Amino acid sequence: MQAMSVGTQRNQHQRQKGFTIVELLIVIVVIAILASITIVAFNGVQSQARDSKIQNDIRNLEQAIRLARLNSSSVALRYVTNSTATGSGCWGKATGTDLAALPQTDGCWVAYNNALDRISSASGMNVRGLIDPWGRPYYIDENEGEGANPPTACNADAIGYYAQPFTTGQTMIRVRSIERIQPACT
Repeated sequence: MQAMSVGTQRNQHQRQKGFTIVELLIVIVVIAILASITIVAFNGVQSQARDSKIQNDIRNLEQAIRLARLNSSSVALRYVTNSTATGSGCWGKATGTDLAALPQTDGCWVAYNNALDRISSASGMNVRGLIDPWGRPYYIDENEGEGANPPTACNADAIGYYAQPFTTGQTMIRVRSIERIQPACT
C-alpha cells in the first residue's frame, strides 16, 4: 500500500507542470491593466501632438500673412487674398460634413488653396497645402471692410481651425486674431 502511495505522489508532481486557472487569470488581469494605462498615455500624446501642430501651423500662417501684407504694401489681407471671407465656403457646409473628404474642386478647398497661393506668393513663405491634423483647411477670415459703415472699417482678421466634429456655421476655434499693421485698411 505504501508503494502505491509513492507512485500516486509521483503522478501528482508530474501533473503540476502547467499553470492553474487562477494564475492565468492574474496574468491576464495584469496585462489588461498595463494595456489600459498605455492606451490612456498614448491618447494624451496624440492630443498634445495635434495641439502642437495646430499652434505651429497657425504661427507660420500668421507670419506669412504679416509678411504678405508688408511685401505687397497692402495693409488689408483681403487685397492679398482677393476675398473678405476665404472660409465662407467651408463654414457654410451642413453639420457633420467631413471637410477633409470634400474634393479639392469644392468651393471650400478652392477658396482656401487660392488664398494660401496668394499669401505664399506675396510673403515668400510656402504655406501652400497647410491643413489641420484632421486633414481639413484652416479658416482664414479677412474681416477688413465687412458689414461696417463705412465699408472700409478695419476689423481684426482671424485664423484658426474648425471645431471637431464639424458643425454648421462659424463654429471654429479662433487661435489668433491678426490685428491690422497700419491704422487704415485701404
